[in-house]
Amino acid sequence: MSGGTPDSLARMAARPPVLSRARRAVGARWDELAARRARTILDRSRRDGVDPRTRALAADLRSHGAVADASGSTADPLERLRAIGEQRAKATPEEVEVISRAFAGLYHPRGMGPANPPAVVRQTIADQFHLLYYHQRPRVWQRTFYRGIPILKMTSDLWIYQHLLDRLRPGLVIETGTRFGGSSYWMADQMRLLGTGRIVTIDIDPMPDRVAHPDVTYLLGSSSDPEVRARVEELLPSDGSPVMVVLDSDHSRDHVLAELRLWADLVTSGSYLIVEDTNINGHPVYADFGPGPYEAVEQFLAEDDRFEVDEECEMYYVTQNPRGYLRRR
Repeated sequence: MSGGTPDSLARMAARPPVLSRARRAVGARWDELAARRARTILDRSRRDGVDPRTRALAADLRSHGAVADASGSTADPLERLRAIGEQRAKATPEEVEVISRAFAGLYHPRGMGPANPPAVVRQTIADQFHLLYYHQRPRVWQRTFYRGIPILKMTSDLWIYQHLLDRLRPGLVIETGTRFGGSSYWMADQMRLLGTGRIVTIDIDPMPDRVAHPDVTYLLGSSSDPEVRARVEELLPSDGSPVMVVLDSDHSRDHVLAELRLWADLVTSGSYLIVEDTNINGHPVYADFGPGPYEAVEQFLAEDDRFEVDEECEMYYVTQNPRGYLRRR
């Protein structure tokens, strides 16, 4: 791939350098998301009355060969950048800087007035932050603790959980996938502050050093086992208070789908069946994971119309559970 004409490189050199954090956010990934960003910039540059900055960014993309094939003719930018992704070693620092500038130009509101970008722009920005948050080592979500216990959740999702617990005041929260016990411990503390309910959490792995909490019941067994469900039914509130279910165990599609079918009936009207980690398998992280929770949710919603996706639970733009907050009608 060409590194650009001498004139275009001179223009690049004359500009102030891009902040290093912007370059890290994009990294050397010339993947489909990068291609979509480039195509968005190019499409916007063709509109009447477009701002000069966007037009200049589009000119940079073209001059550095991001949308031209080896013969110099214009090619589809998505396909061209995919090809670049297959030859990352040929991507120059200047080209990485250009795509960083293009990304920075996607959204630049002025003042405090309304500035609502197109949905594709919002999603692109959210996905890039999501990828950085999730994948850059050391991973943020693996360094998040509550009272010294690992809690493998995004802080934005914890805040949504707090909203739901406060609004619903559930008598019981059923959690599958205990792991270290951080999330059940956190929820139990939140519910104790609210003066309501308790947690039952299920896992196939015994971990005797999990921290005891007076409002947490640990169950050993498979979350897809009807016998385990029967044990949980004995703990259901007798006063009719809401029941909420959180699925966070094995993330394969078939297992999650079995959980959805097994536990859905216990969720009370207006409460939530939450499927964790629907972000894997390219939504937008771990693109090579294979069918997982997201795909299980899609199949479940197609066969059970009692539930709907509550998009308000994604109000912070980045969540580990996209389309995973299911509200029972």
